[in-house]
Amino acid sequence: MLTIKLNNNKKIWVTIFLIIFIILKFISIVDYSKAQNASIKNKNIDLIYNIPIKNDFNPALSNFIQSNIKEAEKNNVDLIILEISSFGGIVDSAIVIKDTIINTQIPVISYVSERAWSAAALVALAGDELVMKNGSSIGAAETRPNEEKYISALRKEFASTAELRGRKGKIAEAMVDSDIRIEGLVESGKLLTLTANEAYNNKIADLTVNNYEELLTNYNLNNSNIENVSFPLKMKFANLVTTPIFSILLLTIAFIALISEALIPGWGVGGTIGLISLGTFFSAFIMTGYAHWGLIVLFLVGLLLLFLEAFIVPGFGVTGIGGLIAIFSSLFFFFPTPNIALIVIASVLVLSIIALVFIVKIFGVSKLWRNISLGESLSNDRGYTSHSDKKELLNKRGITLTHLRPAGTAEINEKRIDVVSEGDYIDKGKKIKVIKVEGSRVVVKKIKEES
Repeated sequence: MLTIKLNNNKKIWVTIFLIIFIILKFISIVDYSKAQNASIKNKNIDLIYNIPIKNDFNPALSNFIQSNIKEAEKNNVDLIILEISSFGGIVDSAIVIKDTIINTQIPVISYVSERAWSAAALVALAGDELVMKNGSSIGAAETRPNEEKYISALRKEFASTAELRGRKGKIAEAMVDSDIRIEGLVESGKLLTLTANEAYNNKIADLTVNNYEELLTNYNLNNSNIENVSFPLKMKFANLVTTPIFSILLLTIAFIALISEALIPGWGVGGTIGLISLGTFFSAFIMTGYAHWGLIVLFLVGLLLLFLEAFIVPGFGVTGIGGLIAIFSSLFFFFPTPNIALIVIASVLVLSIIALVFIVKIFGVSKLWRNISLGESLSNDRGYTSHSDKKELLNKRGITLTHLRPAGTAEINEKRIDVVSEGDYIDKGKKIKVIKVEGSRVVVKKIKEES
C-alpha cells in the first residue's frame, strides 16, 4: 500500500484546492441553464426546427420525435424548439423522448404553449431552456397504476432530469409524489401543478412569454429560418383511432357486422363493414406502436376457432370458448393499461349484445344461424317437439315410422315423435295410440286395423 506523507503546509494547500474545486463544480451545475441561455442568445442561429408535441405520449410520438431530432443533427440544425401542449400519456414513451433530448448536441427549448401534464412535464423539464406561455401549466404527473414502486421510479426520473438542467429537483418530485410537502407551494396529499408564473418564480421555468413571437424576440431568433415539422396525417388519424372512444366504436361495429353476416341471409354489407372496421383498428394500433403482429395473429386465430365451431361443429363447446378467449386476450394487450382494456372490452360487449337483440327482432335469423344454433334440426316444422308439448299427445293417434323394439319413431299430429311401446314389438307402418306421457317418454300401443 502506497502511503503519501504531507507536511502541514501541503495539507492546507490540498484542502484549499479541494474546497475551491467543489465550489466551482457546484456553481457550474447551478448556472448550467443560465450559461445555456446565454449561449443560445449569443450563438449565430440560422436554422431552427419547431417540433410540435400536441398528442398523447405513445410509441408513435416517441418515434416521431426521435426521427426528427436525428434528421436535425444530420442537417446541422442550430436549435430545436419543442412546442408542448399535452395531457401526457405512456411514461415509457416520454422517457425515450427525454433521453433523446438530453443526448443530442443541439440546444433544445421546451415551449409549453398550453399545458405539460404528467409525462409531458418530464419532457418539458428535459429542455435546455424551459419557456412557458402565460396561462399555461406544468405538473400533475400521477402514475398509473398509482403504486409506490412506480411513484418512486418516476419521482427520481423527474428529479434527476430537473437537476441536470439546473432546476429544483424537490419541486419536480412533488409533481409525481403527493406525499411531498413544500411550504407555500403544495400541501401533503396533493400533486403539484404550477402555473407559468409559479414555475418561473420557483426556478422551474427560465422564461414566461405572452406568445411564440415573444419567445423568438427574447432569444434573438427573429431572423432565423424556422422549419415547422408537422405530424404526419396518417399518424394523426392513428392517434385518433386508438383513443378508447374510437376503439369502442370500431370494435362494436366490427362485431355487430360480422355476427349480423351469420344472422342475416347472404354475404355482403355486414362482412365487408366488419373487415374494414377490424382492418382500421389493427392498422392504427400497429402504426402507433401499441400492438404488434403477434396480437393480430392471436385475434385472427380466435375468429378462426369461432368459425370452425359454427360451420363444422354446431353447438358451442371447447373450440368456441377457446376462440373467445383468444379474441379477448389479444384485445386486452392492445391497450396501454389494464383499466383502459377492461373498459373498452366491457363496453364493446354490452353495446354489441344490445345491438344484436334489435337486429334479430327486426331481420330475424338466417338458415345458417338456425343450423348453428340447432334451431332448425330440432324445430316443430321438422317433426320435433319439446317436453312441455308432449302432454298434448295423450290419446292421440298416429303411425309408426320405424319398428318399435320397443323404442322407435312415430308420426303423431304430423310430427316425428320418439315413442316406446308397452313392451310389445310393433311393425313399421302400424297404427298406434298414445296411452301415457311421462316427461319426455311417450308410451303407445297398437290399435286394430279397421276393416
